[in-house]
Amino acid sequence: MERIQHAVVFYDVNCQYTKKLWHQLKDNRFILLPSAIELVPAIGAWHIHGHRQECLAHYSANFIPGVGRIDSEIMETLWASLNIILPSA
Repeated sequence: MERIQHAVVFYDVNCQYTKKLWHQLKDNRFILLPSAIELVPAIGAWHIHGHRQECLAHYSANFIPGVGRIDSEIMETLWASLNIILPSA
């Protein structure tokens, strides 16, 4: 079985979050990632348009090789259903 070489990670503010991510993970004893894996940062389709133009070209899934069509907004789509279980105060 082949090892995973790349992992696309979606987060609403990845343009800022990933600036020091490897530095933070390097000395973290609770999160261990293989050094050979490349984390490819991306921003979801809904949030990317609130960023600067250069973020769109760099972090949009539409421009990352090997990434299919995805909006990466699964949590937001679940909120309406989850409100039935745990309504806001």
